Amino acid sequence: MKVSVNFLKDYLNLDNYTSEDLFKAFSYHIVEIEEAKALVEANNLTIGYVKECEEVEGTHLHKCLIEIKPGQYSQIVCGAPNMTQGVKAIVALPGAVLPGNFEIKPSKVHGIESNGMCCSLQELGIDEKFVPERFKDGIYLFNDDAPVGENPLHYLGLDDFVFDLDLTANRSDLLSVEGVAYDLGAVLNQHVEPKQFKLKETRTENPMDVTVKTKKCTKYLTRVIKNVKITESPLFIRQRLISMGVRPINNVVDITNYVMMELGQPLHAFDYDKLGNKIVVRQARDGEKLVTLDDVERDLTKDDIVITAGKEALCLAGVMGGATTEISNKTKNVVLESAFFDPLSIRKTSKRLGLKSEASTRFERTVDYDRVERALNYAAYLLTEYASGKVLKGVSGVENESKSKIVRISTSKINNVLGTSYTTEEIKNAFERYQYEYVQKGSNFTITLPSRRMDLLENYQDIIEDVARLYGYDAIPTKLADTNSQGKLSDKQRYVRNLRHTMAGLGVNEAINYSLTDVETLNDFVLDTLTNVEVMMPMLDSMKVMRHSLVNALLRNVKYNKAHKQNNVSLFEIGKRYSENEETLMFAGAFEGTFESSQWQGLKTPVDFFLVKGILDTVFAKFGYKATYTPIDDKLPTLHPGRSAYISVNNKVVGFVGELHPRYAHENDLDNTYVFELNLDLLYSMHNVSFEYKSISKFQAVERDLAIVLKKDIPASEVVRVIEMVSKKYLVSLNIFDCYTGENVASDEKSLAIKLVLNSQDKALESEDVEKVIHSILNRLDVLLHARLR
Repeated sequence: MKVSVNFLKDYLNLDNYTSEDLFKAFSYHIVEIEEAKALVEANNLTIGYVKECEEVEGTHLHKCLIEIKPGQYSQIVCGAPNMTQGVKAIVALPGAVLPGNFEIKPSKVHGIESNGMCCSLQELGIDEKFVPERFKDGIYLFNDDAPVGENPLHYLGLDDFVFDLDLTANRSDLLSVEGVAYDLGAVLNQHVEPKQFKLKETRTENPMDVTVKTKKCTKYLTRVIKNVKITESPLFIRQRLISMGVRPINNVVDITNYVMMELGQPLHAFDYDKLGNKIVVRQARDGEKLVTLDDVERDLTKDDIVITAGKEALCLAGVMGGATTEISNKTKNVVLESAFFDPLSIRKTSKRLGLKSEASTRFERTVDYDRVERALNYAAYLLTEYASGKVLKGVSGVENESKSKIVRISTSKINNVLGTSYTTEEIKNAFERYQYEYVQKGSNFTITLPSRRMDLLENYQDIIEDVARLYGYDAIPTKLADTNSQGKLSDKQRYVRNLRHTMAGLGVNEAINYSLTDVETLNDFVLDTLTNVEVMMPMLDSMKVMRHSLVNALLRNVKYNKAHKQNNVSLFEIGKRYSENEETLMFAGAFEGTFESSQWQGLKTPVDFFLVKGILDTVFAKFGYKATYTPIDDKLPTLHPGRSAYISVNNKVVGFVGELHPRYAHENDLDNTYVFELNLDLLYSMHNVSFEYKSISKFQAVERDLAIVLKKDIPASEVVRVIEMVSKKYLVSLNIFDCYTGENVASDEKSLAIKLVLNSQDKALESEDVEKVIHSILNRLDVLLHARLR
């Protein structure tokens, strides 16, 4: 919501407040500010009268003698096509600085001295859509009564400062200048009164016959204004609309927009001669058609509210008018509509049709029920003043009775919630400044909530928030909570944090992705059968369902990085997957390219299966897990069948690791990409938080290398399992450092080179002890795996 300071001055005395003062008042006490700036950031401008104007031969330029102050002249070269003798224009004098930090200096143009610049509105930073059509290709020209030498920004009303308020969804009361004035007036301790006006009516009765056939419209009022003259709006209306981001069109349309911005009540103007004197408000019919003001035919549903003349739909209530009854330059008689529509219904219609307007924004956030008729009368008054209209007698329409909202609260309640020590007088002062109607009994207050504050509910919390805002959140004392409990991380939170730190220490970057994904790739990396959780109103097709796996988003991250020439990617993510009845915490990763490199040493570590497995083994060792890897089956066709594995802990499959299937990688513009995903909830359930401490042996360790020949289809993990089982008493570490196939080894066999480190806590191992262990290992390998020493 853009708010003009000049507009606020209609309600408040702001002469002694700088823009910085107002910025603090808004941001500290009312709402956050998205942007604050002068409407036009330019200086040293004047209104100049073109006394002489000569064309420069062979060019499109004009040499002009311009009166820049009464009796003071300056020569300026101008190239605007509408420059001519006798006009008045905006002149930037030498030393002026225009938007973009463009400084005006004396210069020579085609050898002609030029001491300034004649400006268009665009050159002052005004968006082209706000510039009148006749001035879009040239400089802005004033009417003859514009005083020479005066500041053109002041004359045009462009010497304004605009605050763009970042409103929360509940503060619909701030979607009007009057609403903002009430809140700002409370902060500045100034009383605000609604504008007073005297509406003159003719003796002819309002002929409109209004019928409401839907419960979603509780108030619908109309006025008829005859003999209006469609012209350009007066300057002050155009300027204020521009400052608030609304494009001026003509006086009738501009007045409805002006009233909406000032009072927050959307209005709609019908051409009376096209509409007739009958209005029926009803629900649309499924399949009903309506051509809206943007000349687009809309398909309506029974959930939409429409305005009709008894038959076909003429207007989409609260969203956009229809083309058949729109105001045109030929319009003579106008029907003004002011109504209260169901906010939820307007929001659904607006979203379904993709029609977001200033009107729908206000209706879907709720308008002030008591301001509906006042806005209608105010607009009718302005039409008499600035469109020469004649207002017919009376308001025609339908209105349901509204009920006031009451809140009871006490000084002690406010202080208990805020932790403050405000006196009853200070609380009363706050209510006075907000202009609440209340009854006081001692320190107890019964407040009748003002209808203009649509955000206030019938509970004490909103009132307490208003008190806190007014006196400043920084005035609330800071103190420790009155509790004996000590805040700390849970065991699981520490577990997850340690996992994050471990992965970061290994050089892997953490990613955080949306929990929403598309249906097509939802189950690409899922081991279990999960039920989809669909989003009712997805923002995008790629965000229709809650994810079943973290891998899909990580692969999108890899693709994004590759598209931006970042080919070496190492990512992990810890997050939840979702099914109909549960949420499961998962741990996933994706790797591509080179994991690490040292250019000066000429060393590179490319990503492969063993690198990713090594990272996982480091994590498992850190948390005390013993993981085993088994070849993957056809359950995950997205993974390479020969370079992928299931991961098991305590004989339970907890996840997978592997390279993407070549076909899948090609289809997704990926190459040499490895992924893993683990069920972190399942892993945590098997986590043993106890630790076993062992003293370091004071005896020297013994190393032995073995070369074991066995069948190719026997996994190396089986060899490791057997050796650990046999030599558990003395085994310190085991490392497979080579796998050989070829000469002197049968074609269906392989040779594994294994390094064993043996030691004892009790004694120095002698040759006999070592040989006995080796003999037991070889014997058990032969019996269980038919493996032999090479």
